Amino acid sequence: MTHPQRKARQDTAAGKRARRCLSACLLVGTLLLPSPPVLAAEFTLGDALQRALANQALIQQAERVVAEKAALHRAAHADLLPSLSLAAGSIWTQSRNGRPLFVGANGPREVIGQIQLNIPLYAPQAYALQALAHNQLAVARYQERQARLLVAAQVTAAYYRLALWDNELSVWREALVAVQDLLTATQKSYQAGTRSRLDLTQARLTLAGVQAGLDQAAPEAAAARRVLALQTDYPSSALPALVPISPPAAGLPEETVLTTQAAQAQPLLQVAEGEIQAARTLLHYHQAARLPVVGAMGAYGVDTVTVPQSRELGWQAALTLQMPLFGFGRNRDRIAAAQEHLAAMEAGKRALLLQVQSRIAADYGAAQAADNALRNDRTMAQEAQAVYEMTRKGYLAGALSALALQQAENNWVQARLKLAGAAIRARLARAQLALDSGVLPKSEEQS
Repeated sequence: MTHPQRKARQDTAAGKRARRCLSACLLVGTLLLPSPPVLAAEFTLGDALQRALANQALIQQAERVVAEKAALHRAAHADLLPSLSLAAGSIWTQSRNGRPLFVGANGPREVIGQIQLNIPLYAPQAYALQALAHNQLAVARYQERQARLLVAAQVTAAYYRLALWDNELSVWREALVAVQDLLTATQKSYQAGTRSRLDLTQARLTLAGVQAGLDQAAPEAAAARRVLALQTDYPSSALPALVPISPPAAGLPEETVLTTQAAQAQPLLQVAEGEIQAARTLLHYHQAARLPVVGAMGAYGVDTVTVPQSRELGWQAALTLQMPLFGFGRNRDRIAAAQEHLAAMEAGKRALLLQVQSRIAADYGAAQAADNALRNDRTMAQEAQAVYEMTRKGYLAGALSALALQQAENNWVQARLKLAGAAIRARLARAQLALDSGVLPKSEEQS
């Protein structure tokens, strides 16, 4: 061996030792550095609903309306309480020959300065207005629940839509890895002469089909992620990964249970009942226009036609009665209109109850169909996977063609996509039944 050859070998050995030393140093340095925190947060449906219900402007608007109705209710209640006021004034009246020009005048000059206390003793219309404000507050609270349910329905649909596209992306990615391995094996077999050019072209075509499916699913998943991020007030890039969606384990509740629950908890029906109570109170208000109004007034101060003096301060009390006698039929017509409005509200609630029951019946049938589809798709996916695995083994052994493998692979991918969609639809059907009955849907870990 010549000297240059020995020199080159020594340099090569020294380089190898240096690289081993550098690798060891990097490994030690990696072990000594603190590991980055692991983000284990998974976004459940309950998390999405909690964020949306806390941040959405629709619910904040409903809460402001409730606060407005509560203030009006307090104001209507205060109308039934005594009120304190100040009355002050000075009136000059022209006179002729010592006699005032106006019959109602008490003298050429009148001075009044009193603190007055007004007490409503019997005011049926004021009582009706107070009850009406109470009913309107109840309606506003029911409407707030309705807004929460509407937001929950939108977020639930967005959540499961993203879960569906995430599952489809996962299926396409796994299929892409499997097809890439098959293409690599086909290329080696083609180079060895055991596979034809047609098989290689068919494998490339299969890879292109899977890649096309992945390219189509990716934008849909990104759009679904943006929609859910908007619904939950998250930046799109910061939205956590969704918790894996599993098929529902529990069976469907009885339809009668859902119908009974809807009659008690559905905000639409509660709003309708509150509007009926408000219409009934409005009828009482118009009926109270025929009743007398009794009030009392107490005052302290002066009410004189001369220059007031401090010693002239005194008490004054009054009891008033207002009794309507004849109004040319206006009260009768208003009462008739209020009765018709009440009847319309009651009929509207019955129609709404029928609509809710019909919706539950239709969604219950859809949920049963989704369960049946999930069971059938699970069986089909298992069979398609078994056929694909057998066809793959036969293809690698040279007993089957690439066309048969492509067909088996396509059936396997489509069966997995259907199974992923069936699981999401079964979950979504149960969530829709919960929303129909007036309650928030449960998260995956609760059902």
